[in-house]
Amino acid sequence: MKEIRIVIAGVLLLACLVGLSCAQQVNQTTNMTNATGMNETTVPSINVTDQAVAGDGVVGNVTVDQVVSNGSGWLVIHNNLFGHPGGVIGYTEVESGMTENVTVTIHTFVATDQLFAVLHRDAGMEAVFEYPVPDTEQMADGQIVIRPFNVTAENATLMNLTEQCGMVMNQTANQTENQTTNQT
Repeated sequence: MKEIRIVIAGVLLLACLVGLSCAQQVNQTTNMTNATGMNETTVPSINVTDQAVAGDGVVGNVTVDQVVSNGSGWLVIHNNLFGHPGGVIGYTEVESGMTENVTVTIHTFVATDQLFAVLHRDAGMEAVFEYPVPDTEQMADGQIVIRPFNVTAENATLMNLTEQCGMVMNQTANQTENQTTNQT
């Protein structure tokens, strides 16, 4: 049982690291904005509130109150990797302009108790989410359009990755200490 938790934590950590490295990519140039059909006057934004996830231990839904997208795009939900966006756990297409009450289906079995809503642009094949490139993050005032929010769930166990990794580290330290004690 302990080995399964360690393997699951390792897989989650790897998925989160991939998501983190991709989420930290910077928009290459502002000149691409016109080439991808973005409107320079639309300022992208996200408004989201803390909420309960509707669903079960496999899939669930979160709702983002309002999204303003500069061109066609994607609302992407990432799990939390130590306060930064981790792996992608759900996404949905958004139209250019303002959309309210956007529901995103997420994988609750890898969801954390804090999530990040990130706005991406649809820069590659139309209506196909191509992550991490070419569908990179939309920017506003030189910053990625991203909003953290907290979630709870009645029918699923949401992880706190910081606590999970702390438990794994403690278990590893205890096992090492026990092996050292047994060898002497």
